[in-house]
Amino acid sequence: MFMRISWGRVDPGAWEDYERAFRKGIEAAGRPQGLMARTLSRDIDDPNTGYSISWWDSAESMEAYETGAAADVIQPRIQKFFGGAFVTNRLEIVLDEKYE
Repeated sequence: MFMRISWGRVDPGAWEDYERAFRKGIEAAGRPQGLMARTLSRDIDDPNTGYSISWWDSAESMEAYETGAAADVIQPRIQKFFGGAFVTNRLEIVLDEKYE
């Protein structure tokens, strides 16, 4: 399993508009092949920052998303909200324990 984590800081006071644009972007992009789950989280201590995390069945599916739907449909909708602070990391999950 693979994970893609993006962290970013939106311009002050722009979170609600960013979140709305993000939701519309993922809706317009549809569900990419290999996407297992996705979350959008807002930082409690810094409400202008947050994380987008997605889980993928393969590195190839994740890469296809990055060069397809993410680049073509989602990023153009959200890019204007980031004042330069944005980073994405791609990871291979090496331990996955579930607790009840």
